[in-house]
Amino acid sequence: MLSMSTTNPPFSSRRVARSSGGFGLLQVMLLIAVMSGLATMGYLEWRERAAVDSSRQERQALAQADQALIAYATVARSFPCPDVDRDGLQDCGAPATQKGWLPTVTLRMAGVDPGVDVGQLRYIVQRQGGANDLTMLTDTWTPLEYDDGAGGFFAMRGGSYPADILTLPDLCQRLEAGRTTTMSPTLAQVNAPTPRATAYALAHPGNNDADGDGDLFDGANSSAAANANRMEDPHRRSLLASYNDIVLERSYDSLLTAFHCSPLIDSINTVALAHDVALDVAEMRSDNIDSARRAVAFSTLAAIMTALEIALAVAEGASDAGNAAAEWAICAASLGLAVNACAAAPQHTVAIGLAGGVIIANGLAVVANAVAAGIAGTALTLADSDATAAEICPPMDPTVNNLMLSIAQQEVTDANAELTAATTAVNNKTAELNTAIAQRTAAVDSLTSLIRNGQASSQIDGLLTTLLTAAGTWGNASYASAAADSKVTQATQLRDRWATEVAKYNAMLADIPGTITRLNNEIAALDLLIATNPPNKTQLQNERDGKDAELKLAGDVAGLTAVRDKAVVELATAQTALDNALAAQTAATTAYSTAQTSYQSAIANFVNGTARYNIYNSSGVLVAHGCTSACQVGDVNINSAGQLSSALVDLFGLGAMTSPSTDAKYLKPVKLQKELDALNQRLAAAQDRKTTADARLLEAQNRVNNPPPCNATGSAVVPMTPEQAEAILADVDRKGGTR
Repeated sequence: MLSMSTTNPPFSSRRVARSSGGFGLLQVMLLIAVMSGLATMGYLEWRERAAVDSSRQERQALAQADQALIAYATVARSFPCPDVDRDGLQDCGAPATQKGWLPTVTLRMAGVDPGVDVGQLRYIVQRQGGANDLTMLTDTWTPLEYDDGAGGFFAMRGGSYPADILTLPDLCQRLEAGRTTTMSPTLAQVNAPTPRATAYALAHPGNNDADGDGDLFDGANSSAAANANRMEDPHRRSLLASYNDIVLERSYDSLLTAFHCSPLIDSINTVALAHDVALDVAEMRSDNIDSARRAVAFSTLAAIMTALEIALAVAEGASDAGNAAAEWAICAASLGLAVNACAAAPQHTVAIGLAGGVIIANGLAVVANAVAAGIAGTALTLADSDATAAEICPPMDPTVNNLMLSIAQQEVTDANAELTAATTAVNNKTAELNTAIAQRTAAVDSLTSLIRNGQASSQIDGLLTTLLTAAGTWGNASYASAAADSKVTQATQLRDRWATEVAKYNAMLADIPGTITRLNNEIAALDLLIATNPPNKTQLQNERDGKDAELKLAGDVAGLTAVRDKAVVELATAQTALDNALAAQTAATTAYSTAQTSYQSAIANFVNGTARYNIYNSSGVLVAHGCTSACQVGDVNINSAGQLSSALVDLFGLGAMTSPSTDAKYLKPVKLQKELDALNQRLAAAQDRKTTADARLLEAQNRVNNPPPCNATGSAVVPMTPEQAEAILADVDRKGGTR
């Protein structure tokens, strides 16, 4: 019995063991349930984040397309028609067609980038005929003019006013007409609880056909016939997954604000008002003493301002002339390889001539203003018997004329100095070139005489000719290769600069809040440095201004995106220029390598050909043999004392067997000729500068010595009566004041 109890445990013990095994299985099941729940939660969170990212991208596409339409309308003064056949081009043939696809190709051809692919966005634009058609460009608006009959400054000009001036105010007028037009079913509209007309609207379909009708666009955004003039209300939200579109609407008011229509039209009307006032002043001048005094003062001030413009033009021309001289000098010193200086020098030279045209035109304006001052002085003489000579013909302040004369005199001095320097440089370089040519000729003659031993010709004359030709080709290829290398350097720097800009803007767009925080901190740090008034305060201020501009951009995502996109275009252009420069460099390097090989082959053939060769007299009779090796009795050894080696080194430089030196006698004239060509360009520019400077000095001296006369004639008449003054006051009152 004892043995049985030992091998078979009691029932209670077996129950405990089975209970322990069941509890372990339950733990596993609970763990699986928890992990399933966590996975479900992760999936839901991922799906929510994906939906948020998708919505952000959809809204960004709409914003970018909206900015493209605004940019297009700013230039074209009208909006594009919808794209009906999905080829990316606007289709304006049917006036009733107001809804279609965003014409992305048309926008790109107009110089703007909507940033979306063809057919991605739906687009509706107001195209109802007449003043409501925003895709038309006609002369809808003209400036205001004063209407004496109606007693107000509100009627747009007509009659002889040009009818072919098509500008942004014409679009503004159409927007204003649309804003005040009564709603009707045919107008382009949004499907709001109370439908309203819209200037244009854009719709993004989301990522699926939410309402399942076979059209990716939902609700009123679909292409159903009933929706031909409708787009969904932008405020509509998704409803049980039956609508997931996003709509961006542009109201008339928002576009009037976007195009700054009110200040734009007001600024033009201010000029129109000034035109009417000028007519009124001309009519009142003979009757109003105050008007006469104002006219005298105005004409004198205008003459002074015009004279100041002349002085500034003289100074600007002198600055351009100085810049041109410096850049021509750099260009010449680099044999034309300083790409930036050689490109900028002609531009500054042209600017000198343009400034001269400004001076002549403004000089005529001074005379015209002086004539006007004389007329006004006559009016003042007739109106006021107490007017003094200084009031009738105010003397011109000589300060501006003296400044102009001083600048012109200094420019003549500088121009003469530059001409002298350029002439001296050309003369010296010409003399240096002539000396180098003579030395090259002597060296070639010496080598020729050496191999001919003083006779008329030799068997290896052709080898020498080939060598000289190959050396000249190598020289030209060497300079071309150096120029190509310089252009690659310039293009690489430009490409890298734009790449840095693009990277900066992309980083800003990727983290707008972080960018704003960083820029605020950096601006605050710079403000602290600037407050200490350091020696580099101007540099720090410029850096601060740049960061302030970036901060403003960071607050305007659409603007920042547009700036980034422009930088991307510039980067692509710079990359193309670099690719072209690299291709040209490759071609130049290949040509240089070929020339190098040809030269080495030519000099090797020449040196080897001198082993033993024939020498002929003027009759072509063999009279001797020359040699450098394998010499026989009676042969002329032309290298017995190293004469041939010395002659080759003298002509082509120490590394003659590998490549000729540009400073050796044979290629030195080529180098000097390139320097002389650049110096001659500098001399031509200096001669033009002197001619222009002399002409400006003569004009300035004439302006100082012969000021335009003020011819005021006549005598005073009976002063204006109170009744006349009251009539003028009433007239001014009716017009809302003097304008």
